[in-house]
Amino acid sequence: MTDHFTDNPVDDQLALLAGEVFESLAVQFPICMASDEFHFFPQARARAFDWSRWDDFSPTGLADVIGKLTRWEHDLGLQPCHPTPSAHAIDAAMLRRVILTLRDQLSVVKVHETQPTFYLTIVGIGLAEALEAGSQALAARLKHLPEFLDQARRTLKHIPGLFRDLGIDMLVKQRHWLASLQLLEAYRAPIIDAFQRLDGHLRQIPVVKDFRLPTTLYELIAAEHMGCLLTPDEIEHELTQEIEETREILDQSAASMAPGRPWQSVVDALSRPPMPSGGVQHLYRKTIFELARHCSSQGLITADEVNQCPVTVQGIPDYMRPVRSNAAYSMPPIHPPSSGTFFILETGQGATIPADYRLLTAHETYPGHHLLDTGRWRHPRPVRRHIEFPIFYEGWASFAEELMFETGFFSGPVDRMLMAKRRYWRALRGQIDFDIHMHRRTLNEAAAFLAAQGMDDGRATAMVRRYSLKPGYQLAYTMGRRRFRRLHDDSCRKGTDPVAFARRVLAQGEIGFNHLAQILQQGG
Repeated sequence: MTDHFTDNPVDDQLALLAGEVFESLAVQFPICMASDEFHFFPQARARAFDWSRWDDFSPTGLADVIGKLTRWEHDLGLQPCHPTPSAHAIDAAMLRRVILTLRDQLSVVKVHETQPTFYLTIVGIGLAEALEAGSQALAARLKHLPEFLDQARRTLKHIPGLFRDLGIDMLVKQRHWLASLQLLEAYRAPIIDAFQRLDGHLRQIPVVKDFRLPTTLYELIAAEHMGCLLTPDEIEHELTQEIEETREILDQSAASMAPGRPWQSVVDALSRPPMPSGGVQHLYRKTIFELARHCSSQGLITADEVNQCPVTVQGIPDYMRPVRSNAAYSMPPIHPPSSGTFFILETGQGATIPADYRLLTAHETYPGHHLLDTGRWRHPRPVRRHIEFPIFYEGWASFAEELMFETGFFSGPVDRMLMAKRRYWRALRGQIDFDIHMHRRTLNEAAAFLAAQGMDDGRATAMVRRYSLKPGYQLAYTMGRRRFRRLHDDSCRKGTDPVAFARRVLAQGEIGFNHLAQILQQGG
């Protein structure tokens, strides 16, 4: 990365340091850095991208990168300090948080030693990326895949039983997916052998009973890595408030729409749209078009920008189902951005479409993740293009659903009830994440709790098992949404309309909330 900010030499010095950070990490972790699936990595591609390289989690490679992270932290400490949230100070703070988070993850959390699904996710994303790039890229990736799988086998040491089981499940699905690709014969046998070695390792290695991290480490992850910047008591208070507020809305909505019936029954009875002749993907594409047109009419994005960076719709690949069974969004790290992908759960012709599919689409595309990422990758300050914080990322998308009420796209009691339901379940997921990793509930207790709220038993069990893989991430939705709601309401009380507020937020990149609050107060 060779971008310069301005003619200011201090800014250029920071740009050079950031460029070194992103380039070095992108060389060592080409797939983790090229995907937003791995939230504790920044996003970047190496200048001389090499399709033959897989991510290096070897002891030697990790020791080298951890040493670099420590040096980069020291170099950042030499940057000039600013008492006010100057653009330079904000960029430096963002870069420092990324460096510290990644160092903690690689040296203390160590998912590369405990989670087989981590490596298999890298395999799936790495091969899917190469498939899109063409036969030469795919051949290079396939040739060196056995080496990566063997590295995973050697590195996976302290595997909890739960993570082993999730890994075996994903491995089976991934091998089936690979078989469907009709790979070149030259690569087939070595890849099959490497998968068999990994499978044997997972089935034979002694497992660790408890998958949970020490509570002090979870507190660090929640506060710093996710960006909550709150104590455990404060986090629990926010979650409790959200649950109580949304339950009240749901109960009141049910009493108004169907007196005497519980809200769960009322929600279940809401009409679903029929499956269109073009299938579920057609329905989502139509909704994206409507949302984009509305956002354009409101001044959140121009029609040209919509056309320059479209959203594609794809079904979630089978090999990703063990770790991603809900809709998701992804954008490749390119400046300026070229496209984003909305991954959906495919449903058959006879299946029903979720009643809240329009809210879901707003969350994932306009004005949610896609609009946020589009602005981030167009940002004039290079540092901000590459950095994504979970609490900002998921918080904005959750608040973006509500923004569409503020601007008139959603309205009426049904939409408001569905919005409250989505808030309620996100808060419950955050509470479950918190309870599991703070050692307050077992997985079985957590699944039973969700089932008692109306979730299918099988889905509840699968959900809590997935939450075990990303401690703290489920907090980001509710905690971030509540921060944005407070900032929005405060700005509107001072005369700022919702669209102007959103434009100011989107213009900043994914900066810390403390800095964002100061900028909004200053009218910046």
